Amino acid sequence: MALRMVVLVCVVTLFLGVVSCEKLPELRGKGIPRQLKTEPLKSLDAIPAEFGNVVGVTSDSSRPAWAQLWLEKPDKTIVVVWVNYVDGGLGGDYLLIPRR
Repeated sequence: MALRMVVLVCVVTLFLGVVSCEKLPELRGKGIPRQLKTEPLKSLDAIPAEFGNVVGVTSDSSRPAWAQLWLEKPDKTIVVVWVNYVDGGLGGDYLLIPRR
C-alpha cells in the first residue's frame, strides 16, 4: 500500500512539473531591441589608446579562435573588442557599455 502511494505521488509530481513548464523567450533575435550599441572600428590594425587599459580577457567555446578584450576608458565606460588570436586580427566592431 505504501509503495502505491509513493508511486502515485511521484507520478502526480512529475505531471504537475511537465504541465507547469513554459518556454523561455529568445534572448537574441525577434522583437528584443538591442540595449547596447556597437560601433565599427576605425582601423583593424590597432586598438585605439582612447579605449583605455585592459581589465579582462574572456573566451567563448563556440568560437575558440576569438577572445574578447575588456577595456576601461577614463570615464569608466567599458569597451569590448574582439580579437582573433589565431589569425592575428581584430573584429570589425566594438561594444560600448556605459557606466552610470
